[in-house]
Amino acid sequence: MSSVSHGARRGWRSMPSALAAVANLKAALDQLATAGGPQAGLSSVATPSSTESPLNWVFLGPPGVGKGTYASRVAKAFGVPHIATGDLIRAEIKSGSDFGAQMKSIVNSGKLLPDEMVQQVLHQRLAQGRRDGEKGFILDGFPRTRAQAVELVRSTPLSLVLNMSLREEVLVEKCMGRRLCKHCGKNYNVADIYLPASPDGSRAAIVMPPLSPPPECAPHLETRADDREDVIRHRLEVYKQEATPVEDFFRAQGLLVDFEITAGIPETLPLLMPLLQSYAGAGRRAD
Repeated sequence: MSSVSHGARRGWRSMPSALAAVANLKAALDQLATAGGPQAGLSSVATPSSTESPLNWVFLGPPGVGKGTYASRVAKAFGVPHIATGDLIRAEIKSGSDFGAQMKSIVNSGKLLPDEMVQQVLHQRLAQGRRDGEKGFILDGFPRTRAQAVELVRSTPLSLVLNMSLREEVLVEKCMGRRLCKHCGKNYNVADIYLPASPDGSRAAIVMPPLSPPPECAPHLETRADDREDVIRHRLEVYKQEATPVEDFFRAQGLLVDFEITAGIPETLPLLMPLLQSYAGAGRRAD
């Protein structure tokens, strides 16, 4: 893509390594305990939860933004489960239950599952978590519609909805760079992204190095059939149409916090985690 340069990498070597980023994250969290963390990417303000409140968070974001990866890492740091509705549906279908068989029939016919079915699976999982003493959750991949968002708020007290974003040209590049190793099943990304800052300073530079496979995986990489530019752009357009009413609803509820990603995971986590810590309450610390 012409808008994302793969040539000059000025400033590349100044980006912190993954190990340095982990150290930065620990230092940032220690600093937060006494001085309050940076509000990086924060564009709306919600009330931090009390020390006794469950950490009930939702992560939103377009395809390719990495919300599943961020959700899983953040959930582990805060000691709560990462719940992806897609995983719940697949597990229910695999279980062989009557309900799972109904869902499998609908999915195999090429239709979308009704809201009621998705919500039933999710409510069962959340209820089980409460019985097991879970201290909250990070929900990924749901809600997708305003109706689902309304029902979720009605049935479950939420304390934060993190809306992750990334410039569209970078999302397209990232999705086109995704690779799956047929040998080990791990995911990699060969996209090498450098997008300079805008001349007026309104947009930051975006630097994202590739997540390259080890030599033993390189011969076994494959690309998803639908990771083509035209298909990706269509998915992003559909997402924007569906996501806008959801974002507007959560914003009106005072729950939505916008966070723009401008770098890779090792550079982004030290900014994101202190922000999330401020919404977790003074009595809850990430490990």
